[in-house]
Amino acid sequence: MDFQLALSRFKFLAEALEGSGGFAPRIHYALNPENLSKPSHVVGSCHLVPYPRESQEKYAARAACAVYENHLKRAASRFVNFISRKGPSRDGLDNPLMQVVVNDADDAGNHLDGFWRSFAFHAKARGSMLLLLDLPRGQAQTTVAQAISGGSRRVVPYLVAIEPERVAEYQLDDKGRFTFVAIHATEVIDGKEVDVIRRWDAQGWQVLRGKDVIDQGEHPFGECPVLPFTETGGPFPVVGDYGQVADLSRRIYNARSERDEILRSQTFSLLTLQIPENVADPSRWVTEAAAKIGTHSLLVHQGDTPAFIAPDSGPAQVYASNIAEMEAAIANITLDSATNTNGQSESGVSRKIRFEALNADLASFAMLMQGLERRVWDLVHRAMRLQNRVTVDWPTDYNLTDTAGELDILALMQSTGFPEQVLTEKRRAIVNAEFDRADEDAKARLMSALDEGLQEGAA
Repeated sequence: MDFQLALSRFKFLAEALEGSGGFAPRIHYALNPENLSKPSHVVGSCHLVPYPRESQEKYAARAACAVYENHLKRAASRFVNFISRKGPSRDGLDNPLMQVVVNDADDAGNHLDGFWRSFAFHAKARGSMLLLLDLPRGQAQTTVAQAISGGSRRVVPYLVAIEPERVAEYQLDDKGRFTFVAIHATEVIDGKEVDVIRRWDAQGWQVLRGKDVIDQGEHPFGECPVLPFTETGGPFPVVGDYGQVADLSRRIYNARSERDEILRSQTFSLLTLQIPENVADPSRWVTEAAAKIGTHSLLVHQGDTPAFIAPDSGPAQVYASNIAEMEAAIANITLDSATNTNGQSESGVSRKIRFEALNADLASFAMLMQGLERRVWDLVHRAMRLQNRVTVDWPTDYNLTDTAGELDILALMQSTGFPEQVLTEKRRAIVNAEFDRADEDAKARLMSALDEGLQEGAA
């Protein structure tokens, strides 16, 4: 994918994930002739598409009432919740320096698993993320002895997540790794925060303001310490499947605003009033009659009896149906197995297929995260001049199932006369899936209870 096109997409996805930018437009308010504050115009970007010939005031009023529903954040959170059901297992962490990485991965007190959770959340929403291994300035060459005697100052590498929309320039080698990468950042200079470019390559790092290098140094990693991550495993950049969720969310954002405009202008019934033919000034007659309308007034009329007409509900119903279809499409993209594309309950076979697809997606993503963490441990040990003895394994057997559906199958098997041994194996599968987060001792007790039930049935 062309990087400039991908960069534009990443910026849009960041706004959709955070509910910022065009999804949270700034409205300028001004006093009208009645000295009331009313929306005047929209300041900056807004993802609401203006109507043809819609005035700035009406567009601003519509933007002020529009509410963005963050489907992308919900989908990414749901996915990461599944990933986090089982944490990775790590061995070879006897070295206390490696314990520092685990217990304080980002030099901000966050455990490594918590850091990975946040990283995976942003990676799934965007499809790509960058991971920087950094050292405190002045610690480019750290020996084990220095690390042990380092006191309270951190001397082991820490992790920094970098969003892909911050990338200014990069280059990949034939293995898909960065030979160098530069990102947009800020630096405090003379007490003021200014825009800078931070750049890393295989030898060191630089901070540039324009073309001037204002700071630089070396690092001990032996390669570019910025690692690319994509949800497909392909070369950076990759825009993920959830980009469609952001696109649909933008359309829903517009559709809800358009429907609200219809409801505001057509919800209330309209009064019809017959004007007598012999009235000299019809406009004055209507004005006087309208002024009397209300629960506290009496409407005096001539000729035919006034009546109320209800506006057509068709346009609002069309919008409601269209919004429901887009929400169902989001559920389909994100493998939300509760409903299908038409909002109806799914069949057992369809739900089973969805659960299998979700399990496969989780396993694939976990394997990519495993590969990223293994690279992290390699670079950490290289920087510390130590032999890497850490092994890490991310789980790939998430066993997400439709328990209610599986119990229905079990009941059907019982009613059709399946042998007790078959029924017990089915119960085992259900218990394994339902209690997969339990410790091994608890699982053993549950399985033992099933075996005892089988023996009692046989007796």
